[in-house]
Amino acid sequence: YSDLYAPVVKGLALKYGFDAARKLYLDALGPLGPDYRKQAQKAFEQRWIDVYPTPGKRSGAYSSGGAYDVHPYVLLNYNGRFDDVSTLAHEMGHALHSDYANRSQPYPLAGYPTFVAEVASTFNETLLIHRMLDEIKDDDVRLSLLMDYLDGIKGTVFRQTQFAEFELRIHEKAERGEPLTGDTLTSLYGDILKQYYGHDAGVCRIDDLYAVEWAYIPHFYYNFYVYQYSTSFTAATALAEEVRGGRQDAARRYLDFIAAGGSDYPIELLKKAGIDVTTPEPFQKTMAAMNRTMDEIESILARRGNR
Repeated sequence: YSDLYAPVVKGLALKYGFDAARKLYLDALGPLGPDYRKQAQKAFEQRWIDVYPTPGKRSGAYSSGGAYDVHPYVLLNYNGRFDDVSTLAHEMGHALHSDYANRSQPYPLAGYPTFVAEVASTFNETLLIHRMLDEIKDDDVRLSLLMDYLDGIKGTVFRQTQFAEFELRIHEKAERGEPLTGDTLTSLYGDILKQYYGHDAGVCRIDDLYAVEWAYIPHFYYNFYVYQYSTSFTAATALAEEVRGGRQDAARRYLDFIAAGGSDYPIELLKKAGIDVTTPEPFQKTMAAMNRTMDEIESILARRGNR
């Protein structure tokens, strides 16, 4: 299981200063037009972003758009890895979602539901990775970036669905009046983890110690949050395919979507943007993107031989 987190290219450490990260991110926003890029530039110029780790600062990254009459705030712990550049894009997606909604909607309708919250963040990440891949030709760097994107699909569509199944099973146990002890949750999580990763089929060995991983996931203490990462990722991928493909009005529909805030039900907001998540199409487009990524990874590996 731990091998899933090993770097794919030995000795390659992509490092980006924050100024370089800002440029990469802003350049990636081209398909959305000048207004979106202008608002993103404002975030950097007006210090919406707390960038670096400092003593006592909480870990991770976060965006808050709750200061309706001011502007969104972004918390990062930037360390210069490509993951940190991607995290910047992710949190800025949230921030610009809030910015557009706050400027377009009255206060009661500006806040958007969780179901669409992760669409904008993941959409920004997708624009970034494709911009990088458009520019970079070196096989080792491409391989690293492609694997990063593939890990994103695994970690979001696959792993969050696994999390959602565990969460559902917890609540089903509670509804049946069964006790939820630490041992019970560990056993349940371990069974699901082994099923998803093919432990019994010899695909990926899951040591027993990983069965307690559930205790580390804060989202299990919320109310059915994790499945929405998967649905949002597929919706964002479908949106990005349309925008990057130059489909008529796709960029405008995306900007209308983030400006709508919470003025309609989530599925209706996405339908207006051109994405119907009640159909298999967003998932199918995500799987097509995944397959393209794996095809190129295999092609590069074949060229590299045993290096």
